[in-house]
Amino acid sequence: MKQALIFKERKVSWLELFFDLVFVTAVASTTHLLLAVDHHPEHTLLYFGEYLLMVTPMFWAWVGQTMFFNRFGERISFPAFYMLPQMFFLVLMTASFDLDFDDTFYTFIIGYAGIRLITVLQYFIVSHKVGEQLRQVARLLGTIFLIGILLSLSAVFFTGVLRYSIVYMGIAIDILLPLVFTKTLQKAPVHLSHLIERFGLFVIITFGESIVAITTLLVGHTTDPYTLSFTLAAFLIIGTMWASYFYSFEHHLDPTKTTSGQVLLYGHFFIIVSVMLLAANIHLLYAGHLEKNTLLLLLYGAAAVFFLAKQVVFNYHKKPEVIFDIWKDLLLFSLLIFFFILNVFIILPLWSNFIFLWLVTLVDLLIRFQASRHIQTEK
Repeated sequence: MKQALIFKERKVSWLELFFDLVFVTAVASTTHLLLAVDHHPEHTLLYFGEYLLMVTPMFWAWVGQTMFFNRFGERISFPAFYMLPQMFFLVLMTASFDLDFDDTFYTFIIGYAGIRLITVLQYFIVSHKVGEQLRQVARLLGTIFLIGILLSLSAVFFTGVLRYSIVYMGIAIDILLPLVFTKTLQKAPVHLSHLIERFGLFVIITFGESIVAITTLLVGHTTDPYTLSFTLAAFLIIGTMWASYFYSFEHHLDPTKTTSGQVLLYGHFFIIVSVMLLAANIHLLYAGHLEKNTLLLLLYGAAAVFFLAKQVVFNYHKKPEVIFDIWKDLLLFSLLIFFFILNVFIILPLWSNFIFLWLVTLVDLLIRFQASRHIQTEK
């Protein structure tokens, strides 16, 4: 069944845009913390792990409210009454992001719990205002998220590694348990065109962090040829990746597809994390303090995750007439692997990797054009 028969046209509200604005700071804060690895290269793996532990609850806090608002936002009264307090809790959680997490753990868990408990409350409130099928979905999600946040909150009674293990066990329940109930969630399909727009706006926020990184490098060095060349190459990569994502966004996605939204949701976690990593890589490659292979692995690994997650998301939600050839995607990843290996075994300047990666992103963009070229020809 097509969603055109189920949903009326719906645009992102000003409240949702204001909600997203708060996450600009959260994205910037987590990316900035990852840059600390430049001063402590011996802790690269540790800092990267801590970075993921901060990004995950931040993203999930946004997703939880976004998914609720997509399904039930028009059925709950005075949504700003719930979302404005969530924004403050997010500010508190973001201010608590620290590589020495022990010092800010309590404010972090208060911020995260505040956001999630308000989302849970909304699910149970709206369950009394909808029909049987939607009520079943609202109560299911409210119960899952309540179990997850109560488990995370119980971490305050523990210390050390056990404390953090319990926090992220609760978050894992939040993230993974809904996958078990995919068939039930399909009883309340998402408003796909609205949800696509919401995720697209979040992706723009993460691309914006890359622009901030480029601008930061240029400050005080606008006449330095090396810095100008480096930032131009970085901008070309970001610009081409943006073009590839949003070209597919506009021309490949079928907004009338009926879905529970899970592929879009989980796929965008990897898209967003990979773009944030690329923003950090702009700084790290410019400084060049980390071990070469570590820098290469972060750069090419982030690009590979971006391409793979993007293709999974767009392939699942594509229009029937859009054709993706797997051999073209294999060619893309082969190029990525080739350039990675080339730089590992041959001594080349680090900035040359931006040129190689830009070539790969150009190939990706051409593949996206090719996938829908016959549709434009028919029109």
